[in-house]
Amino acid sequence: MSENDKLSLAERLDVAIENLSVWHRVTLVMVIIGLLSLSVIISMSQYYFQQEISKHGRITEIHDEKTGEVALSFIPNGAQVFSSESIVALYSTQIWLMASNGLVIGLLSFLFLWITYRGQAYKKELKTIENQLIRQSYLVNFETSIPEGVTRTEKILNHSSLVFPELRSLLGRDKPEGKKLPYKTNQTIGNETVDILVSTKKGDFIVKFFDDASAKAIEQFAQTLSKSNKRIFRVLCVAQNYDDELQSNQLSSLMQKLGLKFDMDLIFEEEQGYSMLWIN
Repeated sequence: MSENDKLSLAERLDVAIENLSVWHRVTLVMVIIGLLSLSVIISMSQYYFQQEISKHGRITEIHDEKTGEVALSFIPNGAQVFSSESIVALYSTQIWLMASNGLVIGLLSFLFLWITYRGQAYKKELKTIENQLIRQSYLVNFETSIPEGVTRTEKILNHSSLVFPELRSLLGRDKPEGKKLPYKTNQTIGNETVDILVSTKKGDFIVKFFDDASAKAIEQFAQTLSKSNKRIFRVLCVAQNYDDELQSNQLSSLMQKLGLKFDMDLIFEEEQGYSMLWIN
């Protein structure tokens, strides 16, 4: 068991935030170093070039009186424009600049790979914490609270907005009295009709009501949504009853075999509220 597994959820969240803060500062420093290095190389190349040119002549503007055009021209100091020593000096400077550019490119490439690797690691950790927070919020709100609303749609949406930040953001930080989620009903996806569809920044939030849900019906419904290529972030299957197969110890393997790219939860609809059968 890792050290993180021994920490509480709040402690893990604090550690993740602190790691993210450190990662951000280190990344910022590395970017600044890379940009400063590149700036120094460009400045040095300009300095050495101007220094070598000034030894043998000057660059000046020439005005063409007939056309009025202005052009740059090199005016040498003598008959011999560049000596062999100057050629060697320019060549050596070029080699030095190429090596320095390679060093900066290597530094920036390492920075890109490091950001990608660490970013994915922290994203995975924060996703794990988010899933656990959603699970706890599910249990608190769905298992212990009486849903508000008159219709099935109002009840499930009111409860869901307490669990998912994506839905809460549609209502605003301070929910105005009487404001409701913008949703669509009876939307057709493939050969299936979903009862509720809410469009969010993260994808579609979908609710499907069943009277009696079987494993085959859930599998068929999930496959239809997967084949639709719609951008979905959460699906709630709400049923008054699930068959014995879904209520057995085979449920975990059945849900994993679906291979879904979105999260799907199974919820019991009871007279006084809801209870959870499966939280993805």
